[in-house]
Amino acid sequence: MKIVVSDFDGTLFGQNFEENISAINDFVRRGNMFIIATGRAMNYLAEDISMIDIDCEYYICNDGGVIFDRYFNVVYRKDIKQELVRPIYHTLCDDENMIETYIDTSHGYVTDTSKCANGIIARPYDKEKAFLTLDSILRKYPDVNGYISTNWINLTDKEVSKKAAIDYLVETYHYEANEIYTIGDGMNDFQMIEKYQGYTFEDSPMDLKAVAKGTISSIKEFLEIIDPKQTVIEDDRGW
Repeated sequence: MKIVVSDFDGTLFGQNFEENISAINDFVRRGNMFIIATGRAMNYLAEDISMIDIDCEYYICNDGGVIFDRYFNVVYRKDIKQELVRPIYHTLCDDENMIETYIDTSHGYVTDTSKCANGIIARPYDKEKAFLTLDSILRKYPDVNGYISTNWINLTDKEVSKKAAIDYLVETYHYEANEIYTIGDGMNDFQMIEKYQGYTFEDSPMDLKAVAKGTISSIKEFLEIIDPKQTVIEDDRGW
């Protein structure tokens, strides 16, 4: 059995979405497993997967902060330390460059700092200024990790990553690490691509391409590379 762990935005979700879904379901029907690993929270991911039929065994959300099984039960989560939630949240709220700030509970976004924070997110006006804010937070609170995506500052516990979530699944359910393949297009995919036979795209960051086994153009192509369909050769006698 081969196991594929795929990033969502820019990898699975895009102009070839329906074609990708068809290829994934065919891959799973051949006895393999498919897993989504995304920076999105589950409620945000659910908006785009609720209307499709995708055979996905696990959903790794919040960059590895929480794992849901195929029935959306939580099988793992790693939250930001509770004593750090309030000061980090208010640091972001008090920053004039931030449009909005939320606690990500792994099931939704709230502003109540007494809730468990699987992540903390904030949307800046000026992305360049946001890098200074992020750097300040990471220096002051070394128990958190973070990065800036297209529109958000994203903060999690320092031990959280997509790779760490895959490690958990391997150790807990005894999957074969050498049968795991990964694909992604962003630097939050770096560790899983480096460790677990990773592929990326030609327009991905150079650092990502440097640790990938190769570049591809779509999920469909990727699946054909790692698990080619068997071609039945017809006998000359028509048997």
